[in-house]
Amino acid sequence: MSIKVKNLSFVYSPKTPFQKIALDDVSFEINDGETTGIIGSTGSGKSTLIQHLNGLIRVTKGSVKVCDIDLTAKRPDLKRLRSLIGMLFQYPEYQLFADTVFKDVCFGPLNFGFSQSEAEECAAQAIALVGLDFDEVKDKSPFELSGGQKRRAAIAGVLACKPQILVLDEPTAGLDPAGKREMLELIKRLKGDIIKTVIMISHNMDEIAEYTDRVLVMDNGKLIKDAPPRDLFSDISCFNNTGLKLPHTVNIASILKKRGIDIGTPLNINELVFNIKQALDGVK
Repeated sequence: MSIKVKNLSFVYSPKTPFQKIALDDVSFEINDGETTGIIGSTGSGKSTLIQHLNGLIRVTKGSVKVCDIDLTAKRPDLKRLRSLIGMLFQYPEYQLFADTVFKDVCFGPLNFGFSQSEAEECAAQAIALVGLDFDEVKDKSPFELSGGQKRRAAIAGVLACKPQILVLDEPTAGLDPAGKREMLELIKRLKGDIIKTVIMISHNMDEIAEYTDRVLVMDNGKLIKDAPPRDLFSDISCFNNTGLKLPHTVNIASILKKRGIDIGTPLNINELVFNIKQALDGVK
């Protein structure tokens, strides 16, 4: 089991006029091999939740275990934890800082105790894995890269540390449609090749529908739904008053259903086209 969260609660600025309940008795488990989406409106507790997973926020109530590391322990092994769980925040290119791409990607492994030669080998492999030309970018400043290349370089910096779990906060934010598709396909490929488990926060329901195995829905600090995407989007009652939008394919299916054409709950454009064709063939 990768992650087990039980009765997790967290309050910002407790016992002050600015007190804010960010997490309220949240419990779930994420198993090895899953791609889990976390959705919710701004302020629902998503970012606070994932910051507990690698110890950026210490557990104050409830429990969190990542792999075999108990984060409620008095002195959890945070260095080992952060080598196991790689985290990319929204706009990860802002995390770039070194004067060359190669040095930037080497930084993480060196910080975790890799030798210079090991770090350089891991960095070169990671740069290639994310689809960048090593010889072309290694000596460039990260700030000379395009937006999409910067994001790939930031991901390479995480992958070079050989994490088992990859946590992504809005991985496609700010990218154009082609860039978004490339990024999601990259994440899908990395998960199949070298990453065991992926956790992805996104406001884009189309991405969540197509690329995740299950979805956690947060609202006002509470976990209100935990379901596979098809089950979740087939029962949209939990979306009431959350401010979340449905995937475009589900919206189209809902419109057609009101007109007497039931095509189920398609999670991507290919399913949508196929289901419409099947329904129309049935009418004929």
